[in-house]
Amino acid sequence: MKIQNKIQTRNAQVRAESVNEAERTAEFIISTEAVDTYKTVFKTDGWMMDRYETNPIVCYNHNHTDADHVIGTSEVFVEDGMLIGRVRFEAAENNPLAEKIFNKVKNEIIRGASISAEILDGRYGLEELDEDPDVLYFTQQRLMEWSVVALNSNPDALARNHNNLEEIQKAYKPNTSDRSEDEDQDDNQERASKFDVFEAQLLINKNQSYV
Repeated sequence: MKIQNKIQTRNAQVRAESVNEAERTAEFIISTEAVDTYKTVFKTDGWMMDRYETNPIVCYNHNHTDADHVIGTSEVFVEDGMLIGRVRFEAAENNPLAEKIFNKVKNEIIRGASISAEILDGRYGLEELDEDPDVLYFTQQRLMEWSVVALNSNPDALARNHNNLEEIQKAYKPNTSDRSEDEDQDDNQERASKFDVFEAQLLINKNQSYV
C-alpha cells in the first residue's frame, strides 16, 4: 500500500570516534534496522536519496531559513547495515557558527542529530521472515533532511510525529476500525512506558483528554 506526504522524524547520534579534525568531518548514525521506541523499523534497502542528493545540506537545529545555520554538506551511505551521514563542516572563516558546532561535536558536547523521512510504503512484520507482527516496517522512505541538534525533538515536533504515525498505522494495520477507544488507550500507555520523558508525557496528556 502506498501513502503520501507522511513525514516521520527520528533521532540520530554521532558515531563514536568518527570525527576527522583535518577534514572537518563527523559521522552520524542516521538509521539502523533496530526496532525503535515507536515500534517501527526503517528497512535499510528502502532508503531513497534522490531528493536529498540534489541539495545535501546539513543545518543546525533544522533552521534552513538562516544561511549561517547551514553548517555543512553531507554524504549519506550504507555501511554494515546502517545508514550513515558524514557531514563536512563549513570553513571557520566562512561560517563561525559551523566552527562552533564542529568544536562542540569534536569535544562530545553535542552528540545528537535529527532526521526527517517521507514514508512511501510499509507493512507490518511477517512471521515467515522472523519479523515481529506488531512492528511496522517501513520498506520505502525518502530522506528529506537531517540536522545536527543541541536538543532532540521538542514536544510540538513529537506531537506531529505521533499524529502522522497513527495515520500510517491505520493505513497498514487490518481491522483497525474494529478496535475500541480503550484498546487504543492501552496501546498508547504501553508505548509510553518505552519512550523518553517528552514522548511519554505527550501520550499521557492525550489519554487524559478522553476522561
